Amino acid sequence: MVDDRDGGTGIGDTAESGVGPIVLRGTAASPGLSVGRAFVIDRRRIKTPKRHIADDEVQSEIARFDAALAASSDQLDRIKRKLAEKEGEDHFLILEAHQLILHDEHLVEPTRRRIREEKVNAEWALRKTVEEIKAVFDAIEEDYFRERRSDVDFVGDRILRTLLGVDTVPTLPPAGAIIVAHDLSPADTAHLHRAACGAFATDVGGKTSHSAILARAFEIPSVVGLDNITDHVGNGDLLIVDGMRGEVIIRPTPEQCEEYRGKARSHLHFMRELLANRDLPAETQDGARVRLYANVEIVEEVPTALDHGAEGIGLYRTEFLYLDRPDLPKEEEHFMHARGVLRRLYPYPATFRTFDLGGDKAAPFPGLQPEENPALGLRSIRLCLKERPLFKAQLRGLLRASVHGRMRIMFPMISGVGEFREAKAVLDEAKAELEKEGVPFDPKVPVGIMVEMPAAVMVADLLAREADFLSIGTNDLIQYALAIDRVNEHVGYLYHPLHPAILRMIRYVVDAGHAAGVRVGLCGEMAGEPMFSLVLLGLGLDEMSMNSTSIPVVKSVLRGAKLSVARELAEHALSLPTAADIEALVHDHMKERYPQDLLRAAGDVLV
Repeated sequence: MVDDRDGGTGIGDTAESGVGPIVLRGTAASPGLSVGRAFVIDRRRIKTPKRHIADDEVQSEIARFDAALAASSDQLDRIKRKLAEKEGEDHFLILEAHQLILHDEHLVEPTRRRIREEKVNAEWALRKTVEEIKAVFDAIEEDYFRERRSDVDFVGDRILRTLLGVDTVPTLPPAGAIIVAHDLSPADTAHLHRAACGAFATDVGGKTSHSAILARAFEIPSVVGLDNITDHVGNGDLLIVDGMRGEVIIRPTPEQCEEYRGKARSHLHFMRELLANRDLPAETQDGARVRLYANVEIVEEVPTALDHGAEGIGLYRTEFLYLDRPDLPKEEEHFMHARGVLRRLYPYPATFRTFDLGGDKAAPFPGLQPEENPALGLRSIRLCLKERPLFKAQLRGLLRASVHGRMRIMFPMISGVGEFREAKAVLDEAKAELEKEGVPFDPKVPVGIMVEMPAAVMVADLLAREADFLSIGTNDLIQYALAIDRVNEHVGYLYHPLHPAILRMIRYVVDAGHAAGVRVGLCGEMAGEPMFSLVLLGLGLDEMSMNSTSIPVVKSVLRGAKLSVARELAEHALSLPTAADIEALVHDHMKERYPQDLLRAAGDVLV
């Protein structure tokens, strides 16, 4: 996205006198490039007043709190209606999640109790309750779940502003402005999207925050986790946002502005050209066909996946249903949610991974305690098999939804055949119950596993005999195989998807699956890296599932290749001793055969 206007600031395209450009690096949350003027949204915490109230003021203070809850819910309803006018109803669930928090008993009841017992005003009681809830989230190490803390913060801030009569909705910026804030709520993101803003840049946040998910859904370039961009930027400052590299340039030189405007125009034009391949198959020049699917976390992402040419969902993460709530989703909720996904996606298939929770992924399971080594603890399928009634509730809901589209069910973190059989036994029990009750479901719904443990790799031939499909989850497989924590900056340099051991594992699983006559896919982040696409093709994968926005680029790489050449590349890579050797080989191969625009879109920083 490019904006060449000054936005009425009167500031020219130059760095401020005596101040050179500042480059801040954060997390690339949504791809794209934008040059524009900063529009700073002050989301700093407003001062919370504290006062003691008399006994005869308690009920009126509780009533004031309840009125603020209702007014805040009405505000979110208005935002949803405005969003529906422009985008339809596909982006509602995140805003509805905030409405659920508004009425959550863990927020509402403790606040009312504080007003009654401590005789304090509603604002102060609310603040103390929100701080308690946030402290629970602060103890969680997993990024996706820790970022739910911000959702509680946003809801608390909305109620507080309503109580104090402070405006809860930011002023709409001029078209093309770059939004700079400490953080943005999903409601802010949806509201600002209507103004056709150029990009988002925030101090905090990660790729899995709700606002980042919406930014990708709305295709707004976004860089988050910049730490202190709000300290460096004022309204009207000229900015460059690079949502592919995760960089923001503050007060760039005229030469940088011209360079990035050219890059932005070129990137936008090139991506539009790539989207022309949306309805074309991912087929090589010598006729090899690969299915390209999308990894999806919430139903709002489904339209974006289809718009980018996804042939289905290869990984639907069902953990979202367990977040931001004190209770557990019931069978009916699983059914309604899965049915909605299948109906939106039809006639394409959707692969639902059963809940991957536990350990450092917080969920409201009774008695679930923090663990010293959560990656190796009670999580994922292990937790499912321990909490069988809850596992079966999800499976019953999924099975009931299976008649509304093309569904696949996938079990995560399977270590061997025994564990897989145990999980399938629970599924069979759910089928028997539904059949006895006369409830329709697809009795032949395909059932597969994620191969993400070295143990599963070594028995892939045995698993393939009992599974309908295999899907390699490289995020955890790399972590477990190389014994590194991928979010630990001290060992992050060891995280190499093209490590010889990882490539050999992928080849072994593919060969085992094909020998048993089942399809093998890959659904880790590695699948969405276009620079790896030819190696993965050469290793024999049938399917690749990735972030939606990666699909057009990966498809273009595959359509410009020959399977025979990709196999030669993979064989050469498998013969090399180090990840560095393989990375150099792949880079040289791609640079020799593909245009610079495609390599840049593929994230090749050396172009």
